[in-house]
Amino acid sequence: MDISDLKLILLLQTFNKKEFEKFGEYINSPYFNKSLLIRKFYDLLKKDFPGFKKLSKKEIFKVIYPNEEFKDKKIRDLFSKMNEFALDFIASEQFNTKIHTKNSYILENLVNRKLPVHFNSKYKESIKQLNNEKIIDEEYIFAEYNYSRAEKLFKALYERKFGEIVLSEQIIEEYNIFINYLVYMVLVYALHLNIRRYSGEYKFHLLILDKVIEFLDKHPRDKYPVIGIIKRLLSMQSDIDNSVDDNAKLYNEVRDLLGKYSDTIQIHNKRYIYVFLFNYTRIKSLDGNPFYKNEHYKILKYSIENDLYPKDGNVFSFNSYVTVAATALVHKDFEWAENFIEKFKHEVTKDQRENAYILCKGNLNYRKGNLEEALKYLGKVAIDDIYFHLRVQNLQIKIHYELGNFELCKSIIDSYRHFLGSVKDFPEFLKGRFVNYVNITSRLVNIHLGGDKKNIFNIKNDLDNLPAEKVESMTWVRTQLNKLL
Repeated sequence: MDISDLKLILLLQTFNKKEFEKFGEYINSPYFNKSLLIRKFYDLLKKDFPGFKKLSKKEIFKVIYPNEEFKDKKIRDLFSKMNEFALDFIASEQFNTKIHTKNSYILENLVNRKLPVHFNSKYKESIKQLNNEKIIDEEYIFAEYNYSRAEKLFKALYERKFGEIVLSEQIIEEYNIFINYLVYMVLVYALHLNIRRYSGEYKFHLLILDKVIEFLDKHPRDKYPVIGIIKRLLSMQSDIDNSVDDNAKLYNEVRDLLGKYSDTIQIHNKRYIYVFLFNYTRIKSLDGNPFYKNEHYKILKYSIENDLYPKDGNVFSFNSYVTVAATALVHKDFEWAENFIEKFKHEVTKDQRENAYILCKGNLNYRKGNLEEALKYLGKVAIDDIYFHLRVQNLQIKIHYELGNFELCKSIIDSYRHFLGSVKDFPEFLKGRFVNYVNITSRLVNIHLGGDKKNIFNIKNDLDNLPAEKVESMTWVRTQLNKLL
């Protein structure tokens, strides 16, 4: 009767040694637990922590209920009860880290108990603690709201002392802080959803978002720099969506604000901000804008060096690893790229680690001009995965094109096109990028193989009418086209 897959055991296996020992103190505290059986059960579990490989239901039952016949329901109830204690424990531990949540409950209770001296003392202490906070996020603003609400309840209790005007002003303050919280959360949700747009052709419309932006145009929240930053980001996205030309004014404002207030932004939201900027500058750079091309790479390096680049847990997805290395190589930052490839290899998901590493080495040699060496690496990459297949053949097409192996290049393009037509469960917007890439490259190859050179201008016209984000390797395609003009 193995216990390894039981909910309690799976939960306890997430505890580190210190947490498990503290859980023991919790279980042995008569305030939290009065059951001797639960304490006895903990002592048994402690001997088998953290693997829980030795204990079985029957062995546990024998110790907890000696001289009784084994009953599965009884042991299940014991596990269930201990699981409840474990859940209460982690909730208690989390609650103890939320100092402003605790303060809010204390203040509310002091009002209800009509203890003005205690309230005033605790309120001043709470505000001082809040003012010492470095990070401004939803917890900070919500704490402001709760403290203002507690002060309102206190003043309402002693309305005769404070007067109607003071109480009304307090209600207005509470209302304004609530508006700040609402505005902040609407912007954060909008930012997160904007990021998801780049994972697929996902479109969304958030109710009142436009009104929030209009409100901030008239009533900026300068006390909260993060609100100003996210508001500007969303305005930048609106410019892209509506094909509005910009002079980088908003972008530079965001960059300046981040320089001043980066330390005040919650790490999770800071990561989203930099992901947004990474995507934004990539799109802007596809139009050939050198400013955004350089900014795109600066943001990437900063994100990697400051642990802001999004990961799956604590590991890189193979796609992220390959993309980061490829971006550095496009910028000819070979030393940084090589260091990244080697340093972060072991942070790639294990099942794709070696494959991603070999692909990056192939790309590194391609960018350095070692084309034959690059082909050797690419030949070692397993292409069972769709994305590896696409990346490998993409590079092979470029290399053989640049080597002048146009017949072989044509053959790879035909294979590539067939693969794109057969692949399923692949985002249409991504498939479209690669289809446009192979179609235009194929037309360039045909010219090299003796086709009518007048077609160059038709190709240029077709390419000019395609948005940059609709063509994979647009910069490379344009470079090859320009050589023929």
